[in-house]
Parts: sequence; C-alpha cells; structure tokens
Amino acid sequence: MNKMASRTMTERRPRDGYVKSSFSEGGGQCVLVRRQADDPNIFLRDSKYERNPRNRPEDEPIIEMPATAWATFAALVLNPTDQLVVAAPEVEFTPEGGGVVLRGNDGATLIFTTDEWEAFRAGLAAGEFERRAEAA
Repeated sequence: MNKMASRTMTERRPRDGYVKSSFSEGGGQCVLVRRQADDPNIFLRDSKYERNPRNRPEDEPIIEMPATAWATFAALVLNPTDQLVVAAPEVEFTPEGGGVVLRGNDGATLIFTTDEWEAFRAGLAAGEFERRAEAA
C-alpha cells in the first residue's frame, strides 16, 4: 500500500477550473484536477459524482493538497512506492489491479478504476496538469 499523509486543509470547495486528461475516455469517468497559478492549493475530484442526480454538489468529496506537495504526489503517481510521503493525499493501490483509492486529510475519499487512473497517469506524464492561469 502506498500512502501520503495530508496536512490541515482550507476546506475550500471550488467548483470550476478543473481539467481532465486528454487520455480519458469520453464516458465521464475521470480524475479532475484544479491547479491554478494563483492558488496555493490543488484540488482533485471524481467526475462520476456529478452524473448521479441524487448527489448534492455541497457533499461532493473533493481532495485538497498544498501546491507544494504536487511534485511529490506526481512522483508517487508516476513511480509508485511503499513508503509514507508527507503533505499529500493518501494513495492506496488496491490488490490485483482493482483501482486506486485517494484519501484526503478531512476524510474525503475518491475511488478510481484502473482505466481512470491510467488515463490520469498518462496525462500527468504528458504535462497536462501544469499550473494554469485562472480564466477571467
């Protein structure tokens, strides 16, 4: 199991400015990343949440991490290890290729299939989640 321990977060819940990997299939099952140039934090969401009309936007699990933890998180995603890494979400690779679970410091949990995670990894490797200027 690979784990990253989180620090205290701001409890902000931005709803816009997220991007997904161009390697994601068109099925609406994607890791969404908000990494704005002027924001000291990065946010992760699961696009599947919004597809269920019973889900309330204010209850959506969103994982927040300090922008300073992004490089460490990205390195773990691209090169999994069994060591504990501080200042980013906990990452658990489920047995036998069953997918990936991310857990934030506040208990927010996101579960991704192997295909979703591999699309995210491919986008990460291609530089698709570099910091972006916030749209006006």
